[in-house]
Amino acid sequence: MKDMSGAAQHLRHAKGLDPMVTAAKSGLPVDITKIPNVPVSEDDYSLARSQTSPVSPRSSEKYHALMDLLQKQHQKCLSVSQRFTLLGNVSEALKSEKLVEESMKYIEILKDAHAKGRPVPKCHTEERTFNSLKVHSSLSPNDLVLYIMRGINLLPPPGVSPNDLNASVKFEFPFPSSEEAQRDKTNTVKNTSSPEFNEQFKLYINRTHRGFKRVIQSKGIKFEILHKGGLFKTDKVVGSAQLKLEALENHSEIREIIDVMDGRKTTGGKLEARVKIREPLSGVDLQPVTEKWLVLEPVPSLSSPEKPQEQAPSPRSKPRHEAASRGGHSNSSPPVYRLYSFSLLNYDRERLERKLSEYRKNHQDPPPDLINQHKDVIHSLQWQKAQLERASPALLTEYENVLRRLVQGLSESVKKFSSQGNRDAAKDTLGRLKMVENELESLKRKRTG
Repeated sequence: MKDMSGAAQHLRHAKGLDPMVTAAKSGLPVDITKIPNVPVSEDDYSLARSQTSPVSPRSSEKYHALMDLLQKQHQKCLSVSQRFTLLGNVSEALKSEKLVEESMKYIEILKDAHAKGRPVPKCHTEERTFNSLKVHSSLSPNDLVLYIMRGINLLPPPGVSPNDLNASVKFEFPFPSSEEAQRDKTNTVKNTSSPEFNEQFKLYINRTHRGFKRVIQSKGIKFEILHKGGLFKTDKVVGSAQLKLEALENHSEIREIIDVMDGRKTTGGKLEARVKIREPLSGVDLQPVTEKWLVLEPVPSLSSPEKPQEQAPSPRSKPRHEAASRGGHSNSSPPVYRLYSFSLLNYDRERLERKLSEYRKNHQDPPPDLINQHKDVIHSLQWQKAQLERASPALLTEYENVLRRLVQGLSESVKKFSSQGNRDAAKDTLGRLKMVENELESLKRKRTG
């Protein structure tokens, strides 16, 4: 976004993060649902023309086909991430955001290669499994669909053989009230004690109605199974059943095989019914989804611009070490480590190990730079642990001051990234800030305890 309205939007987002930073510094919880969504425009998916190194028409066609796939992939993950964020589900929101960042990384690689007139980057697909929100989008929030599927071994009334049973099912849903209950019935299925009904009925609900919760928690849907009599004969009751609906609090669909009762006695017969609503009444219905995921293979000439990002001190951190001497013997001198945040070192160790694992899973050799970073983190953790196990009061004071400086630096970085519109970096840095603040508070309690 380069227009004035876009700049104003970024500024509003940055100002909106100030109270969150203050809350985090005070040790208060931060509501992630209030973090503004990252602005996305069509320009993010556009392929700029290169005047110096134009691509061939055939390559251009491949570039645009890849961009279309990556755009759909990115937008889908972004939509899932935003929904989890609005629901306050931190762990699932972070998982989805990692997929968003990965998709955007591939988009940037593709745009960079196209702008420089390079060959189309190689790509392949992988299977990715992630949790998705189960939503029946064809239904409105006020719809409830009841499916009456089948009866199983229904006990016919006295004087009727199982093969002569002509069964139908009446139901009653006591909403909005018992007096105004919604009622209907299935067609009659003749000459079987295990009838297949397979009928559906759309019922009205109101999630905000105060009586609706009571219906869900205690009443449910009542069924009455009937045998249709012949000419001049009345229908006879085969039995009754009740479908409880409490599971709709956390699930958008329930399917039950319920006992058919004769008063308080079971008859041995059963009724299969299913209920579906748009989305759970209060919780979140998650379902694992496995999809084909487009991956652009690393290209050395394209990955080099990303290296400074890994080396940058903020928001990513790395072990602080340097050669003991800057003279001619620096290569043979052992590294000298400095005190740093245990939380951030462990966070970086886990992040680097995930990257190494990803390379090995794809049967690729990790870059030497990545291996060296991982070794540096491990060595720095070992060194710092050994130092602090026998630390003097002066060393603990120095360690506390290091954490205080980190808190100050990370707070400034959050504001900086927010003002630049870099929401992902701002959120990552806010998480790091919280880790260091917790570590600092823990250290202060131990020293004063």
